[in-house]
Amino acid sequence: MRTKLTALSLILLFILALPVQAQDDSSRKSNIVDTDVLDFWYKSRPMVELNFGFGYPNQFYFQEEFAPVGNVDIKLGKSEIDKFSNINLELNERYLFVSYLSSDIQHQEIAPNEIETKSYRFGFGSRDGVGYGSSGFWISPYVSQDFVWTKLDDFSDSVKPDSGGTKSNDYLILEDYWGTFRFGDKATYGVKAEIISMLQLNAYYETSVVYPRHLFWYWAGSFAISQIGYSALGYFTDQIVDSSPVIGPLVSIVLRAAYLYGYYLLREENMNWPFETQAPLRFETINIGASLVF
Repeated sequence: MRTKLTALSLILLFILALPVQAQDDSSRKSNIVDTDVLDFWYKSRPMVELNFGFGYPNQFYFQEEFAPVGNVDIKLGKSEIDKFSNINLELNERYLFVSYLSSDIQHQEIAPNEIETKSYRFGFGSRDGVGYGSSGFWISPYVSQDFVWTKLDDFSDSVKPDSGGTKSNDYLILEDYWGTFRFGDKATYGVKAEIISMLQLNAYYETSVVYPRHLFWYWAGSFAISQIGYSALGYFTDQIVDSSPVIGPLVSIVLRAAYLYGYYLLREENMNWPFETQAPLRFETINIGASLVF
């Protein structure tokens, strides 16, 4: 098995926007309870973002190796920076995105037994982080959660039948994905910085899950369990940031990223963990990019 690369946008998060406002110079309101949709859309700025990446597909029961893929990602959305203390600020972004992942747009040599893939994605998501700086120059670690629909091209020619002419297990797995958009989710763990007015640089690690079919009630149960825990962790990390403006944002992002990545790992074999379901198709990529914020 290939060694992994080293280190959901919530519908409610996207709709409600959940901007965080300052209470005073040293603390911030909970980003779960204190929500002002109109305030976010009034204060936020239009954003256009372009990212490029590299990574690998995976599937728990897959017998062959996937070839590496390149990733091109475009986001259109709104971005807000809310300064809430002398050194801290909060990054809030909501966006729509389209992506293209393909073995054709990466530069590693593809081995004869590796299976090439090509996929198209679209969806929406939210990105949140607490960082350091002020207007004009700042840096913020962040996590994001997205809902995504992914379509794989039919690459059956690269999945060979066994010697008896029957379809291989790998072929049967991939047959569930060909020719239609499949629902899934992805999370990113990254850092964003504004170096000059309007221009922001971005680097992140992304994990994505694609379901072979959408089993709504299993998914709803799994999603609810994960987000209850994530919301509780959010209250805890908010208190850490309020108590320690210097180290708190780093501790907060490490805890939240670890939670989301742990949930991703739990679904390697069961796409709707803790319920016993099928293993999903997964993508892991490392990406860099830039945003223009107007």
